Amino acid sequence: MFEYIESLPLVKYLDSDFSPNIYKPAISKIEKFPHIIHLGTGGSSLGPQALYAIANKPSKTFTFFDNIDPCGIIKRLHGVNFKETGLLVASKSGNTAETLVQLATLKKIYETNGLNLQNHLVIITQLDDNALHTFAKKNAILTISHHNQIGGRFAVFAEVGALPGILMGLDMSQFYKGAQSAITSLKNEKENYLPINTANYLAQSKLHPVIFPYSDKLKLFGAWFTQLWAESLGKKNQKGERYGSTPIQALGATDQHSQLQLYIDGPKDKFFTFLEVTNHEKLEVADLEIDHPSYSQLRGHSLCALLKAELNATYETLKKHNLPLRLITIPEVTPYYLGQLMMNSVIETLQVAKIWDVNPFDQPAVEEGKILAIKFLNG
Repeated sequence: MFEYIESLPLVKYLDSDFSPNIYKPAISKIEKFPHIIHLGTGGSSLGPQALYAIANKPSKTFTFFDNIDPCGIIKRLHGVNFKETGLLVASKSGNTAETLVQLATLKKIYETNGLNLQNHLVIITQLDDNALHTFAKKNAILTISHHNQIGGRFAVFAEVGALPGILMGLDMSQFYKGAQSAITSLKNEKENYLPINTANYLAQSKLHPVIFPYSDKLKLFGAWFTQLWAESLGKKNQKGERYGSTPIQALGATDQHSQLQLYIDGPKDKFFTFLEVTNHEKLEVADLEIDHPSYSQLRGHSLCALLKAELNATYETLKKHNLPLRLITIPEVTPYYLGQLMMNSVIETLQVAKIWDVNPFDQPAVEEGKILAIKFLNG
């Protein structure tokens, strides 16, 4: 198993330290814009969104378009100064229907505003004859080469994460070091590495993983994990046997009020991963100056204190009901710890895939749907 992981293009890619040099032309072109619109879908978007969520004071504002609902696009474009807005487009294949139509829509908007799209746009895609690269060559658009063996849900560790992360003002060298630390721990500890043990348990039990961060900054990490697990593992093996378990996103303390009832009294078919951050930003509290039993025990306690108490209470309640769970604690949400969390999630996913004998890198059912959508579009 460990030789298998060590031989993967992603792991070999992370053998080298992060080097921003290849992104200098793109940074020089787009860094002058205070606002950036990011076009992409699936792994081309969820990774950058997870990075943006941890940026305390991003050097630029980002707006992500990962869907094609015109109502949502119109709402998010309201009030945008396109003269001051750069455009970053990411698609490994360069043929993603949603991304191409998003780009066509933004091209029309830029032109309507009297702007030359070429001056605002950077594209991340494979350098082949795909549609996006064809458009880039025809219009002299600066293009960053997408690694041809690291795509989709794994691409946050390559160009798809690196360039947006730099533009956000994140220290992406620390993100890489966090990922590298997980790989080093796997190599050193092998079968004793905790993510491997967890993966073995999840593969055998087929329990549905619930990712339960008690941090708003990690909510979009949960969205990224959901795609990683679902798209990598929900498929047939070589014998045609169906495998998969359903990843579930939760957010503490919010989803104590929407999902906890199911978790405690519903089917015992889930495995819970709680993510705790020990160092939160602190906000002072006033006194509501009321004499009420619902408030008296809260008097003087901060948001941080209540969040910690609710995490402990939820964890202990599930434990009391003999539900399988674990607690992962990090001191703060930084690029380093996000990189570590993401790579450990990849390691767990790959281990489960190995046990189930499924290919974690393809998505044949998704491709089938894409083909059918084009047929309906032109039917």
